[in-house]
Amino acid sequence: MILLNKGIKDICGHRIIMLMILCLFGLSVSLPVSAQKPKKQQGEKLFIDHAENVRHNQMELPDVQIAKGKVKFRYKDMTLLCDSAYLNEKQSSFQAFGHVDLKRKDGTHLTCGRAYYEGISQMLKARVKVKVRQPGKSLICDSLDYNMVSNIANYFGGRGTLNYAGNVVVADQGDYNTKTHDANFYGNVFIRTPKYRINTPTAHGNTDTGLMHVVGKSVIRTTKGEVVNTNDGIYNSRTDNMQLNGFSTIKSRERDVEGNNIVYNSATGDAEGHGKVKIYDKINQRTMTGEDIYYNSKTGQTKGNGNVKIVDHKLKRTITGESVVYNANTGHSEGHGNVKIVDEIKQRTITGDDLIYNNKTREGEGKGNVYYIDTKSKHAFKGDFIHYTDSAAIAYGGTPGTVAKDFSQGDTLFVHADTISMKAFNVNTPQVYRKIFGVDNVRAYRTDMQAVCGFFIANTKDSCLTMYDEPIVWNANRQLLGDSIKVYMNDSTIREAHIYGNAMSIEQLTDKQYYNQVRSKTMHAQFIEGKIRTGQAIGNVETIYFPVDDKDKSLTGLNYLETDTMRFFMSPERQLQKIWTNKFTSTLYPMTQIPPDKLLLPNFHWYEDVRPKDKNDIFRNVARKAKTDVRPKEVAAPPIQQISK
Repeated sequence: MILLNKGIKDICGHRIIMLMILCLFGLSVSLPVSAQKPKKQQGEKLFIDHAENVRHNQMELPDVQIAKGKVKFRYKDMTLLCDSAYLNEKQSSFQAFGHVDLKRKDGTHLTCGRAYYEGISQMLKARVKVKVRQPGKSLICDSLDYNMVSNIANYFGGRGTLNYAGNVVVADQGDYNTKTHDANFYGNVFIRTPKYRINTPTAHGNTDTGLMHVVGKSVIRTTKGEVVNTNDGIYNSRTDNMQLNGFSTIKSRERDVEGNNIVYNSATGDAEGHGKVKIYDKINQRTMTGEDIYYNSKTGQTKGNGNVKIVDHKLKRTITGESVVYNANTGHSEGHGNVKIVDEIKQRTITGDDLIYNNKTREGEGKGNVYYIDTKSKHAFKGDFIHYTDSAAIAYGGTPGTVAKDFSQGDTLFVHADTISMKAFNVNTPQVYRKIFGVDNVRAYRTDMQAVCGFFIANTKDSCLTMYDEPIVWNANRQLLGDSIKVYMNDSTIREAHIYGNAMSIEQLTDKQYYNQVRSKTMHAQFIEGKIRTGQAIGNVETIYFPVDDKDKSLTGLNYLETDTMRFFMSPERQLQKIWTNKFTSTLYPMTQIPPDKLLLPNFHWYEDVRPKDKNDIFRNVARKAKTDVRPKEVAAPPIQQISK
């Protein structure tokens, strides 16, 4: 019995052991499975559609089924093919190995060497030769993490390549949002689109909007030949609009742009820069600098603010100012705030607070302390307002007042008047000449000649100055008066003087007590080296002359003479050498017997207080006419001749 019982016990024990082994073996044996559905566990369900074998060892891998051989399973909206897989329905996770092929209902298709999915975080991790495809997009990389909650795919561990809409992005690392289509790329990023090439350390963009933001030392090359260097730039591949922050440069066949902040569009030709901007238009040969520059290469329009300088190399014109508008196509230029226009071809410079000029119509105007200088024609204007063309100009207003300068004869002639205008004749020919007109309160100064009058004409053709309305002309110690006066100039000295109507010449002697005087209807004088040498007085001539002793240069008397015509000749020392006249009446008074009423001719006036002292004294408003200064309209006949009749 003991043996029997012992045998039964051995048999039973052995059977139990065998049964346990068989049970374990049955769980681990490879079985062909088709559409096998695991029992529902915690989390989402995993559906195995196909596997050559499936096994499960609860002790080794709890809640994990191992599927091998042409595995196909589904989870949520994913369908996955692979060589083998670890499936954990309880944790809603899986691992797939070998020829992993994943598809989602949204059209996403992923292939890789192996993949991991964590159900709790809903994170899919793909490794080894990862390739993701969406409609119109694809990504090739070494490692990819895809968060199905945030829809963000992050690739790393080697160079990754993103293709979308004909665009290619290659980077060491990047992330992409499959829902918003935002993308970020890091590490030696290269971007190629149909319109541009980008090399940058970091880029942020959106595949739908076409925006790309590059950060770090970046180079953007467009198919139009533009090369952009920036550390912070945003480019829109659809609109060709480019926004560059920080100092950036743009170089192309058409133009170069540099500045701290640039907005640029190669399609529309718009360029905008802020902060020490420089734009060089190679086609139109134009350079623009300033704090803020707005430019369109197609329309030719340029606007600038803040220390603006525009150089038109083709037209050789430079414009500077605080605010400048310039359009080479229409010819319009406009400046405000300390403006200066330099025209090298016309040899013209204009400065002022506000200037406007049109190169097509050749018409301009300036306001506020305007200074116009024409070095080619050797004249200049200054006033509060100037309107000018190539053939005419008018100036008035300002502080201390309007002034014209003529330096065509060497020594500069300064003329002030309430209104000054200029008219050119035979423009653009070798015979060009100009007339300069001064109206009201005219005062002129040159080192050898000074003048005041009410109306003034300067003619550059014959270097003639014509004065009307109570004119006075001074030369050294001589004063000329008349109804009108013409003065002809040499390069640096007076050449001739002609007085018409009520002519009077007064010479102040060295003692400044006595005056040589000539009065007639008409008078002419010729000068050599600025000194009067010959003269003619015609019609009702009266003279007062003080002869000089040759030995001691003292005055010997007063000679009063009346005649119809007289010519006189002077030495270089301004001494009377000879007088010619026809019929005359003369009286000589010794110095001690001169009647007081014979010292001065009728209507004598010595206007020393009216005379301009220097170029700055031309702005004084001094009236010639006093209460006692009443001149007849015509020169009366000399009194003695009249009595003799």
